[in-house]
Amino acid sequence: MLSDLTVQKQAKKNRDFLFGQEEKVLKTAKIFQNGMTLQRGKEVCVWGQSDSRTTVNVEIQGQRGSSVAGEDGVWSVMIPALQASEGEVMRIFTETEQLQYEDVAIGEVWVAGGQSNMEFWMRYEKHKEEAMKEMPNSRLRFYDVPEVCYDGQLEEFDYSRQAIWRKATNEDLEYFSAVGYYFQKELESALDVPVAIIGCNWGGTVACAWMNPETVKKVGPAWIEDYENQVAKLDMEEYWKKQHGNPMNDRGNMFADLFTEFVLPRTRSEEEVQAFFSQFANSMDLQEYLSIMMPQSIPGSLYEHMVKTIAPYGISGFLWYQGESDDDTPGMNVFYKDMLSGLISDWRTLWRDDTLPFMVVQLPGFEKWMDNDRKNEYPIIRQCQQDTADTVANVHLCSISDAGEQIDIHPKNKKVVGERLALLARKYAYGEDILADAPRMESVTRKKNIVTITWNNAGDGIVVKGNKVEGLHVFAGEEENAYTFTVAENKLVLQMEQVEDEPLEVKFARTSWYQVNLYNSAGIPAIPFETDGDI
Repeated sequence: MLSDLTVQKQAKKNRDFLFGQEEKVLKTAKIFQNGMTLQRGKEVCVWGQSDSRTTVNVEIQGQRGSSVAGEDGVWSVMIPALQASEGEVMRIFTETEQLQYEDVAIGEVWVAGGQSNMEFWMRYEKHKEEAMKEMPNSRLRFYDVPEVCYDGQLEEFDYSRQAIWRKATNEDLEYFSAVGYYFQKELESALDVPVAIIGCNWGGTVACAWMNPETVKKVGPAWIEDYENQVAKLDMEEYWKKQHGNPMNDRGNMFADLFTEFVLPRTRSEEEVQAFFSQFANSMDLQEYLSIMMPQSIPGSLYEHMVKTIAPYGISGFLWYQGESDDDTPGMNVFYKDMLSGLISDWRTLWRDDTLPFMVVQLPGFEKWMDNDRKNEYPIIRQCQQDTADTVANVHLCSISDAGEQIDIHPKNKKVVGERLALLARKYAYGEDILADAPRMESVTRKKNIVTITWNNAGDGIVVKGNKVEGLHVFAGEEENAYTFTVAENKLVLQMEQVEDEPLEVKFARTSWYQVNLYNSAGIPAIPFETDGDI
């Protein structure tokens, strides 16, 4: 157990980390730094600590706000809306102290949340070398929230490489979320203002970890029950003894993790996978770690230790790429819609804005990973993501159904993901009259042996890139029927073979693995569907 003195030192270090300035009474939250980007066009919230009952003032771009710190020393100041610019200076001051942040940009800020495919750094992205040729770009900035899931974790490891505002340079680009980078690059070009991404993500994490535990109890009781069942099997005092200081929990250096460096750069053969894991065959630490509950999977753990540290920093909206870790629990994955809807509500509540847009990446085709033959349930998660976008206001679905990899859970082409998210943002957050949504099945009709699929969001018409429609299957009973096809504007016309009066069922991209080749005129691939009943 840690001594009382050690705990006190850790608590102080934790406060210094979260509020930025050691040896000062006046402090701001860690996210306020030199080189930060603030949201334009909205009131800006700046918060921190000082002596109790102290009046704190904040000035930037000729705008000023002030407030009095509470008895606990916490203060929060609202600044009137700012205009897009670069090179601004922010002053925070009391009667006795002053802080000054320089090189402040004002523009558009988005939070990029989720698990490893959102976390996936530019270091490993397919088009990294091409992107490097466009550096530097001071208007593109990135802040990564430290990957922390329990009290004391910050004090146990070196987190100096995280919680930093970075500019898009040859030196720092590799730390950017790849999806985030391509998103902000497109927005910066379209809007002609600085664009920043706040990366709040962690590989291999489940949705309930990113939610208010009280919300999980309401919308996902099965997850709470699962957690309580795991806890019941553990001596929790002993569990936390083993977690504190465990090198497996060191998330401070994202590129020092052997597993990360092995799995992210490229797809590995089964032989390479076996050879890699053989290194740990005699490591009881690894085996034990992998056999028990991960602290980052505890309901609410990342909500409390990551999301709350950046709210309500001014933003335009959220990007969300997650669900891979929620697919493999039978009886629970079908409730992912409720979990995702609850998560969206929780995050909007933290940011005090129920209208903030949520752009959700629909999981692409995928079969197996790392020599794992378990059948995944991606079709269930995809449908839940689609249902959420259809039922929750200002939630929009990003289709990457052409961008999956059959034996790699981490597709290396993140450029297309970021660009399509940017299209959605341009339409729904900034009001551009552009085609941004994926083609969706509008209707399926039949006249004898002719089946016509009508698509919305087709633009100037749908396009099939190839001589067959990948992922599209027509069944008469248990038998799959062959067909030929033609395209006419927003219609896909199927000429069936040897079918007269038998009922038909149409399924499109409803398997775990597929790679869609049907697009609208904006180059966005179609959303999966299946007919509800026979036609």
